[in-house]
Amino acid sequence: MLRLRIFVFAGGLMAVSVRCPAGANPASASASRTEAAQRLASEVRNDGWLVFSARIQTPNWNLFIMRPDGSDRRRITDSPEFNEAGARFSPDGKRLLYYRIPASEGVDNNTYGTFDLVIANADGTDPQVYGKDYPWASWGPDSRQIGCLTRRGIEVVDLATRKLVRQIPRRGIVQQSIWSPDGRWFVGTANGLGPYWNIGVLNAANGEWRAVSETDRYNCTPDWCPDSLHVVYARGIIPEKGGFAELWTASIDGRQRRRIYAEAGHHIYGACASPDGKYVLFTRSIEDLGRVISTKMALICWPAIGPDTDSSSNVKSRAPVRLDLGPGWEPHWTSADISMAGKASQPGGARQ
Repeated sequence: MLRLRIFVFAGGLMAVSVRCPAGANPASASASRTEAAQRLASEVRNDGWLVFSARIQTPNWNLFIMRPDGSDRRRITDSPEFNEAGARFSPDGKRLLYYRIPASEGVDNNTYGTFDLVIANADGTDPQVYGKDYPWASWGPDSRQIGCLTRRGIEVVDLATRKLVRQIPRRGIVQQSIWSPDGRWFVGTANGLGPYWNIGVLNAANGEWRAVSETDRYNCTPDWCPDSLHVVYARGIIPEKGGFAELWTASIDGRQRRRIYAEAGHHIYGACASPDGKYVLFTRSIEDLGRVISTKMALICWPAIGPDTDSSSNVKSRAPVRLDLGPGWEPHWTSADISMAGKASQPGGARQ
């Protein structure tokens, strides 16, 4: 079965991937890469915040926030007995949801959403544990509700009262369900649309659903673009052929698909579009992981690669400027101002 992965940086070091023409001066190419990285970093530096999970100087996974250029990184959780993972900002940028996992369990892309849901302020303060009754939760468009992928269906829950608002048939969605920004759709990794995991989009009003990815290979880790008309996802492998997962986008009718990033020697997973749709984050992983061990994040301008759908073509020949963001997993992006988050370096314990 296919797995998932993620990314992030430590300390502001930046890198780019640019093809060096034959005969080019290596020093000149290096200077060009540095200049391109600096321009990209300057563009995104003040464009909100990222939240992600990482093991940095600790054996367990904690949550961190940082600027999109990798600067101003702060740890916002510190619970040695737990791993914290799967963090997502609310649409209004005021709160976070994430999952608290016993440290002995590790972090796994296929199971992290089945542990204790925690809701906290965007800076990590005032964490409140909702428990295991809210699997694979994602924010509703008004930031007051969440949609949870339970065995009974997709359950919309009011956060203030913790009461069920409505229930939607889950069809074949099995994990990683995400509510669209306009509230009209859910996307998730699904069974029943083909022989492998695929990306399915579900109409929240009438329960109709369809595959938007190819159905003859593994696909996973979907997320929404800001327009609610396109999704990003990891186009995975055909088991008997092998290969590496690539970053693709598809329209919600499934008629338009194209690759936006691929890299020889790395699996690309866990994409997250910037709130303005100009950039995209993703995971670079050498291993095809279930359990997350060592992953990194990167950022590129959107779209980086043209509309061809031939995954066998030479990706290196048109490699985009890539801003490497260092070690980490499952980042999410908000444009909200949470500049006071640095004061959350010693967050309080989670409350039931």
